[in-house]
Amino acid sequence: MKISRKKILIFASLIFLILAGFFININYGITSLVVEKITNENPEAKVAAYVQAVSIGDKEKALKFWEIPESYDLNLKYRNTIKDQGEKITKELIEKKIKPDFTIKNVEWWKTCCEPSVTNNYRIAGRAKVYVQLEDFNNTKSDYIFDVIVPGGYDGELTGYSARHWIISDVYVE
Repeated sequence: MKISRKKILIFASLIFLILAGFFININYGITSLVVEKITNENPEAKVAAYVQAVSIGDKEKALKFWEIPESYDLNLKYRNTIKDQGEKITKELIEKKIKPDFTIKNVEWWKTCCEPSVTNNYRIAGRAKVYVQLEDFNNTKSDYIFDVIVPGGYDGELTGYSARHWIISDVYVE
């Protein structure tokens, strides 16, 4: 098998760019975006995995998407509020017997640093409102909003666009 010089050069260039990106945080945290993509750390992926778990009735797996890692220094009351809401909503959706297929209608990005507000720049967002249409096995469609957050907020540019860890913090009827 003969590999052309051009293919070797392209491959070597790609490897170099990837390594350079990991060692030099270029282009406003491109490394973080790659890490988030590879690990499915984004609101849409969290919603998809949660809906999948709920659709098969796996409450334990579904509740993992509501868990705040211990590394986040947040008070116990806040943790318990999110945990309790997760248990309530998950139970309701499992009882509703929703299908695994759903439609994301819109994602509204929110910055959480300094003055929380809607933003068009998802790279600085620490909160997302994911507008979703779910369907149950009776073919009844329902519109929900999933609040997906970075626990403790996210300040994007101020931290060099570090990789985010997203959790579901609330789900409610639109």
